[in-house]
Amino acid sequence: MKDVATPVSYERYTGNWLGSTCGWLLTDKTMMMMVKGMSKTLPDLANFYMVGQWVEPGGSVPIVAMSGRNAIQLICAADGKEFATAVA
Repeated sequence: MKDVATPVSYERYTGNWLGSTCGWLLTDKTMMMMVKGMSKTLPDLANFYMVGQWVEPGGSVPIVAMSGRNAIQLICAADGKEFATAVA
Protein backbone atom coordinates (compact mmCIF):
# COMPACT_ATOMS: atom_id res chain seq x y z
CA MET A 1 0.00 0.00 0.00
CA LYS A 2 1.24 3.49 -0.80
CA ASP A 3 0.08 6.78 0.60
CA VAL A 4 0.62 9.75 -1.67
CA ALA A 5 0.12 13.23 -0.28
CA THR A 6 -1.05 15.99 -2.59
CA PRO A 7 -1.84 19.64 -1.81
CA VAL A 8 -5.47 18.53 -1.41
CA SER A 9 -4.35 15.93 1.17
CA TYR A 10 -2.68 18.65 3.23
CA GLU A 11 -5.79 20.78 3.04
CA ARG A 12 -8.06 17.89 3.99
CA TYR A 13 -5.91 16.71 6.94
CA THR A 14 -4.79 20.09 8.28
CA GLY A 15 -7.24 22.66 6.96
CA ASN A 16 -4.34 24.64 5.49
CA TRP A 17 -5.37 26.86 2.62
CA LEU A 18 -4.33 25.35 -0.71
CA GLY A 19 -2.16 22.77 1.04
CA SER A 20 0.12 25.34 2.60
CA THR A 21 3.11 23.79 4.39
CA CYS A 22 4.00 27.01 6.22
CA GLY A 23 1.84 28.82 8.71
CA TRP A 24 2.00 32.52 7.85
CA LEU A 25 2.62 34.56 4.75
CA LEU A 26 5.33 37.05 5.66
CA THR A 27 4.13 40.60 5.07
CA ASP A 28 4.97 43.95 6.63
CA LYS A 29 2.32 43.27 9.30
CA THR A 30 3.27 39.67 10.10
CA MET A 31 6.99 40.50 10.09
CA MET A 32 6.37 42.95 12.95
CA MET A 33 4.40 40.23 14.77
CA MET A 34 7.45 37.99 14.39
CA VAL A 35 9.76 40.66 15.80
CA LYS A 36 7.47 41.66 18.69
CA GLY A 37 6.14 38.16 19.34
CA MET A 38 2.60 37.01 20.02
CA SER A 39 0.89 35.87 23.18
CA LYS A 40 1.34 32.12 23.71
CA THR A 41 -1.30 31.86 26.43
CA LEU A 42 -5.05 32.27 26.65
CA PRO A 43 -6.91 34.33 29.25
CA ASP A 44 -8.33 32.33 32.15
CA LEU A 45 -6.62 29.10 31.05
CA ALA A 46 -3.81 28.34 33.48
CA ASN A 47 -0.71 26.34 32.49
CA PHE A 48 -1.55 26.41 28.76
CA TYR A 49 1.07 27.48 26.22
CA MET A 50 0.56 27.40 22.46
CA VAL A 51 3.39 26.03 20.30
CA GLY A 52 3.56 25.40 16.56
CA GLN A 53 3.72 26.80 13.07
CA TRP A 54 0.44 28.67 13.46
CA VAL A 55 1.67 30.42 16.62
CA GLU A 56 4.80 31.94 15.05
CA PRO A 57 4.76 33.91 11.81
CA GLY A 58 6.74 32.16 9.11
CA GLY A 59 6.09 28.48 9.71
CA SER A 60 8.43 25.57 8.84
CA VAL A 61 10.31 23.12 11.08
CA PRO A 62 12.94 25.59 12.38
CA ILE A 63 10.18 28.05 13.37
CA VAL A 64 8.28 25.29 15.18
CA ALA A 65 11.44 24.30 17.08
CA MET A 66 11.93 27.96 18.05
CA SER A 67 8.29 28.11 19.13
CA GLY A 68 8.82 25.19 21.52
CA ARG A 69 12.00 26.76 22.90
CA ASN A 70 10.20 30.06 23.45
CA ALA A 71 7.38 28.28 25.32
CA ILE A 72 9.90 26.59 27.63
CA GLN A 73 11.42 30.01 28.35
CA LEU A 74 7.96 31.34 29.27
CA ILE A 75 7.31 28.36 31.54
CA CYS A 76 10.67 28.83 33.27
CA ALA A 77 9.94 32.53 33.80
CA ALA A 78 6.48 31.77 35.19
CA ASP A 79 7.99 29.21 37.60
CA GLY A 80 10.79 31.59 38.62
CA LYS A 81 13.45 29.28 37.20
CA GLU A 82 16.44 30.19 35.09
CA PHE A 83 16.29 29.04 31.46
CA ALA A 84 19.59 27.45 30.46
CA THR A 85 20.71 25.48 27.44
CA ALA A 86 23.44 22.89 27.02
CA VAL A 87 25.07 21.23 24.05
CA ALA A 88 25.26 17.45 24.40
